[in-house]
Amino acid sequence: MVLLVCALPAFAAPVGHDDDAPDVVAVELHLPEGMAPDGLSGLVTLRKGQALTPGAVRKSVEQLFATGRFADVVAFTQEVPGGVRLVFKLTPLPLLSHVAVRGNQVLTSGELLEASGLLQGGPLDPEELDTAADAVREAYQRKGYDAVDIQVEERPVPAGGVAVTLVVAEGKPTRVRQVTFSGSPALPLPRLVEALGMKPGEVFDRAKLDGGLERLRVLLREGQHWRAWVGTPTVVVEDSEASVAVPVSAGPAFHLRFTGNRRFPDSLLARVVAYDGEEAMDETVAARLARRLEAFYRRRGFHDARVRSLEVIRPDGEAAVLGFQVDEGAPLRVTDVRFHGNAALSSDVLRSMLTNQVAALETWPELDLPMREDPLETEGRDRRNDTSMMSPPDPSTVYVEDTWLEAADAMTTAYREQGFASAQVTFRGLTLDRVHHTADADFDVEEGPQALIRAPIFLGIPLEVDPVWVNLLLPVGTPLSFEKVDQAQAALERGLGREGYLFAHVSNSVSVEENGTSAQVTYRTDAGPRVRVGQVLLQGLTRSDPDVVLAQLDLKPGAPLSVEALAEAQRRLSRLGLFRQAEVSLADPNRREASKDVLVTVQERPRIDGEVSGGYFLVDGPRITLDTAWRNLDGRGLNLLARGKVNYAGASAEALSSSRLPAGCSTGELSGEACTSDLDGFSGLGGRGNLALSQPRLSFLAPQEIGARLDLIGERVHRPSYLSTRFAAVLGADWALASWVNVSLQYELENNRLRSRGGVLELINRADQERLRYPYGDFALHSLRPSMTLDFRDDPANPRRGMVLSSSVEFMRGISVHPTDVAGNRVPEFPIDGVKLSGSVSAYAPLGRRASVAVSARAGTIVPLTQGAQNIGSKLFYLGGSSSLRGFREDGVLPQDVREVLHQRLAACRAVISPAGCPDDLKAVLAGQVPASQGGELFTLAKAELRVPAIAAVDLGLFFEAGNLWQDRTLFDPGVLRYAAGVGLRYVTPVGPLAFDVGFNLDRDEALNEAPTQFHFSIGTF
Repeated sequence: MVLLVCALPAFAAPVGHDDDAPDVVAVELHLPEGMAPDGLSGLVTLRKGQALTPGAVRKSVEQLFATGRFADVVAFTQEVPGGVRLVFKLTPLPLLSHVAVRGNQVLTSGELLEASGLLQGGPLDPEELDTAADAVREAYQRKGYDAVDIQVEERPVPAGGVAVTLVVAEGKPTRVRQVTFSGSPALPLPRLVEALGMKPGEVFDRAKLDGGLERLRVLLREGQHWRAWVGTPTVVVEDSEASVAVPVSAGPAFHLRFTGNRRFPDSLLARVVAYDGEEAMDETVAARLARRLEAFYRRRGFHDARVRSLEVIRPDGEAAVLGFQVDEGAPLRVTDVRFHGNAALSSDVLRSMLTNQVAALETWPELDLPMREDPLETEGRDRRNDTSMMSPPDPSTVYVEDTWLEAADAMTTAYREQGFASAQVTFRGLTLDRVHHTADADFDVEEGPQALIRAPIFLGIPLEVDPVWVNLLLPVGTPLSFEKVDQAQAALERGLGREGYLFAHVSNSVSVEENGTSAQVTYRTDAGPRVRVGQVLLQGLTRSDPDVVLAQLDLKPGAPLSVEALAEAQRRLSRLGLFRQAEVSLADPNRREASKDVLVTVQERPRIDGEVSGGYFLVDGPRITLDTAWRNLDGRGLNLLARGKVNYAGASAEALSSSRLPAGCSTGELSGEACTSDLDGFSGLGGRGNLALSQPRLSFLAPQEIGARLDLIGERVHRPSYLSTRFAAVLGADWALASWVNVSLQYELENNRLRSRGGVLELINRADQERLRYPYGDFALHSLRPSMTLDFRDDPANPRRGMVLSSSVEFMRGISVHPTDVAGNRVPEFPIDGVKLSGSVSAYAPLGRRASVAVSARAGTIVPLTQGAQNIGSKLFYLGGSSSLRGFREDGVLPQDVREVLHQRLAACRAVISPAGCPDDLKAVLAGQVPASQGGELFTLAKAELRVPAIAAVDLGLFFEAGNLWQDRTLFDPGVLRYAAGVGLRYVTPVGPLAFDVGFNLDRDEALNEAPTQFHFSIGTF
């Protein structure tokens, strides 16, 4: 790239002496034909009538060049009457309209495009093509294709831009001729070759060679060759054949030996040493391991313990012993710790600080259980080391000199944080009783006077900045705390930054007066210039309208500029969903200026994007999903999204279950509807299609973060109690009031055809069915759904701390209602007019580095707004499954009032002499079929889960859940609950934990054939 600034002799005038500078008569931007100058004129700082200065021209050139749209920016002047004409000649970079790869077989096109670094749709610098070709060539050479040839073809595109094709001639691969190992490998040749993973005749893959060398190092370390060295291999390539020579020096195989240890077995001391061979064994490492053993002994009360390392190598050099000679000495127990001179802090408080300091450094190698190949001892017992050992002593009785000195410093700090500026705590020493091996300890405390804070003094602070945070952190009359003084300084610097003083520096000084009883805190501020927004420079835009980006930034030229404003602007751009990457930063951030340009660099997403995924789901069976997105259709952020999903419920867990149909169907005791199912053949197909227009942000409402979306939906859903064929249109808006508050409003118009599932038995008679309001039929209705979410979690996908609260209200009203009974016969119409209320709260708290606990509470109800109003199945609540009560199958919790009615009917059926007269639905339950839930009008649910680390990135989850469901909300009894508990594994992914759970039904209803356990698989949060 060439950056050239040409000027008349006036450019040479010193800055600040503009008397002789010519006036600018006109400013012109020369662009190629057809290129729009949108947004460029504002980047030129000079205007007609101003004096021509080199600094102004230079800044204009820098700002034009910073857009990333030009390969060359040239400024020159032309003399005209009355002054000069300033001309900027701009040479644009061509756009990379299309990039493709041809001739590749070994590496995929995606791998090569990623290696090339070429960004389709972005500006193309000619030098990038050579760099891309070299990168692709290097990728092939690492795979063993040294003779590869890469050619770059360019052709103009009629619509504008350049299409680039990388033509690959892979050529003959380089193959491995031979592999040799030099030095002293200490391992058989077959094991070395197996670890290296490279055999003669294979393609010489350099990446594979690097991995093999690392495996070889690991193999030697596992063999306790702690001085092993694997050097850089020598590779000689002749006639497309590579000879690989690997230098290896294994060194001796070490064995640990401990002598003199009477209180602790060798196995425990080996875990204390915890040497893994990552660092080559030498005298320094051995001495460090000996000090580690000494520290362990002293933390266990052996103050006089001494450990010396000793290395003995066998004469042939193939084996060595690393020994540790332990002189344990007698254990020392501290019986009393006395403090002299303390008044403000009690001896108990100081003593607890000492104890906590010792306890914090304690290690528990006893809990580090080694893996055993035969834990059940099925092949006989092995000889074990002595497992008798001392229990860890009470930390309050342990003397560790370094730790006690650190505790004295901590006590001094505690005093000074309470205003005792001259306080000092020193350790006087121990009084030993060598007969009984006990000791008394003494500490001397010099408290001095307590200093109380006076009103802080602020020097150099601008008028725009209110030091309210300092006054809140340092109230007058409170004890002096140096930590709070520093916190107040940081708060003051943040306040200055929020007002635009980006280069402000604050220092503090504390003076203690009046015999140490009064403290004066003074903050001195070097505010620097108040920085304001200069120009906003956009880089990387190809299809997006600059006005859309500028509207989201909310950075107005001339307005005060803060770091928070830059971070908020970057967050807003990232939430648009139009860019893979978005960065908002200052141009030349280290230069102190009153006006700073803001550089916005984005990388746009591809215009068309999509993915295909599939898998097996317990509820849906095998499922395949296609997601496609046409992004930024109009340049202003409008996206067209399409999602299709097809599943086969005939292979779901329910369809494959042995209890899918009653046992009487196979014996002939039952027949008809009870023994039919719509999960067989093509009837088991289900799916969902969704076509959506999405506008993530409505620019005319900026800076408010409001988006809109229109969805067209068609779906066929198999639920345990019904089959739904549904078509809907949903118009919605989302408003992000803050990073933690989101409000949404949706209007839905839908047509829903509900049919009874074949093989799903009715549990109640006709009168009860009408009372409990569960109709089938064809329904057209519309709904209005406002909702709100308050999210205070640290990570929305994998939270460990924080809270999230959500609530929603759905107003439902029928347009066309044509109900039927279970058999499909028409029944009298009824109104659909109600409001569906639901809410949830979830909280997370960390327990250590990876462990955490999560609790959640949910509830919901449906309230009719018209007398006689009923609800359809798709609008009811259901419980059971991976997201609610995991001790039950999906939607498997029967409403409590339905259970009670069913128990009464079953009791009446069992009371008759012959069950032949019982209805088929009751005979099916008696024969073993699990009745399906028909949903309910009210539910409650409470959950708690403990997550602890298990293996690597896998966590163990222990959960307990309670809740219930009522079909008739007027019968709600909060004291009647169903309980479940269980255990599961969690694997953390970027989209949430991958969970496999086993749930146990703690109050199994055996009369209704409920299973004692259920298995669930899910992806997402708690």
